[in-house]
Amino acid sequence: MRAVYLPGLDGEGFCAEKIGEHLSSVKIDVFQYPLGRKLEWPTLCHSIAERMKQLSAGLLIGESFGGAVAQEVLLRHPDVVKSAFLLSTFPVEPEPFAAALGRAATRVLPRALIKPVSRRLAAWKLVGTLKGTDREKFLARFGEVDHAELARRLELLKDFDTRPRLMSVKMPIELVYGTRDTMCAAPEMLRAWKNVPDCRVHALQRYGHLVSAEAAPEVARLIEAWAARIQPDEAASQ
Repeated sequence: MRAVYLPGLDGEGFCAEKIGEHLSSVKIDVFQYPLGRKLEWPTLCHSIAERMKQLSAGLLIGESFGGAVAQEVLLRHPDVVKSAFLLSTFPVEPEPFAAALGRAATRVLPRALIKPVSRRLAAWKLVGTLKGTDREKFLARFGEVDHAELARRLELLKDFDTRPRLMSVKMPIELVYGTRDTMCAAPEMLRAWKNVPDCRVHALQRYGHLVSAEAAPEVARLIEAWAARIQPDEAASQ
């Protein structure tokens, strides 16, 4: 089975790599966000839907920022998406203050200062409970991302809110979050998912925002169980 994977704000697929090491029946295709231009919901969602058609993949996985993008895709292209698996994500713009700082940094700071500021923001809001070499690898890779692209992605999230529209979604949705995720485990975020008609929520204890890297084997198991439930015929043929 194939699934399109929408990575987080860095666009690098760090967590997808960690999960992929433990997947056997699901092949994930990491989508590359467009570079060098302003991002707009209609064109971005259309590109993702077209990629899913090319791969004959009705399964969509979205992580953090990518989870927000996945929500817009399933809302705009319900004929393409059979089901979505959302990792450490949110139905409304989280941490507007931190996001505003990130957008402002790219406009006002000298290039030499942007990298350490970006790393500091990532350490503050993204890495959470991730420790050891994986923490350093993620921060190093995040620091190398073109900061103009980060600003474009943060701009896309400004005033993001899918809560009113999610209540009418009929397709199955799976949500995974770490209980120590200061953004996605906030009470107002979790309340919103209760209004989604067919949403299974999995809370993984003691993990933070990068739960997909910290608990990759468990997340991979949940992905494979989800895929088998949505596409049982393909699972049986594996």
